[in-house]
Amino acid sequence: MSLTRSSIQRIPARFVYNSGTPVSLYAKEGTVIEQELVYEGTEIGAAGLGLTDKRDKQLYYRIHITPDGRLTSAIASLLFPYGNPVTGTGIFTDTDVTASVHGQDASLDSYTSVALEKMPVMHFHPERTLLGRATFLAIRGSGADWSGANSLATQAATGGTFTDAGFTNAGIITQNYTLTWGSVTGFASATDFYDGLTFEPTVTFEEDGPARYGLYNKRIKTVGGIVRGIPLGQTRQNILAALYAQGTGAARGGSRAANGATLTITGADASTPLILYGAALVEQKQAWGITALRQGEVAWMATPTITAGVRGAYFAVAAA
Repeated sequence: MSLTRSSIQRIPARFVYNSGTPVSLYAKEGTVIEQELVYEGTEIGAAGLGLTDKRDKQLYYRIHITPDGRLTSAIASLLFPYGNPVTGTGIFTDTDVTASVHGQDASLDSYTSVALEKMPVMHFHPERTLLGRATFLAIRGSGADWSGANSLATQAATGGTFTDAGFTNAGIITQNYTLTWGSVTGFASATDFYDGLTFEPTVTFEEDGPARYGLYNKRIKTVGGIVRGIPLGQTRQNILAALYAQGTGAARGGSRAANGATLTITGADASTPLILYGAALVEQKQAWGITALRQGEVAWMATPTITAGVRGAYFAVAAA
């Protein structure tokens, strides 16, 4: 068979989550939407013959995307759903939420049951778009056997719609950002940062894996978040005092939460795309020399407030 040029394909696409109330994302320029097959097998063999087979144990997809940079309310809810979780809640429900990839060539790849697995890092810098790479997990439908037609995904040559009517250049915000940290000395008013700020949200899971189905759900186990940056205009003394590394309030076994305060990142347009609750300073770097800033990176971790036994949010992400 001779090779045709058209058989070698490079196809841009957009990702659409939840056909009922769709949220649409293009990939950021210079990146791709990537489907990754996750396969695990159980080794089978016989003494004297060695490994003779692998029996299918897990087979599902991960879909990776670095979003175009828009942060509407719907996109914020999609990409940062775990800021105030109910621990133990499954990220998949009995009613499957679908997702699809719409190729520019009208191709359409559809996934039967999808949930966000990895929240993106956020970048607060006037030369960078807000969102890093996110990962979605695509597993079989609720109650669907492996042998069921389209239990995991479908791939069609037609049906895709590449155009996102809601996309505008103005929707991608790049601007200056400042940080305030409660009433902490030196940080109570807007603080600038040398190379902007980053927010690294985290979530870990416990898996459900019934014998008949394999990976069937992931349940929220722990959540957290870290904000990092190199502050400008802060004295070393302010930072040292805020660390509670010595003096009044410092103690081995001391509580970071007890010294936490609400941290807010604010854009030049007065938007507040990130709030980190109970933020406590946990890292500090310094350097001496002409090639490095003396005041290096600091980092805050989220420590949510507990009121009357009820745990509050770790963080909140809103439209930019």
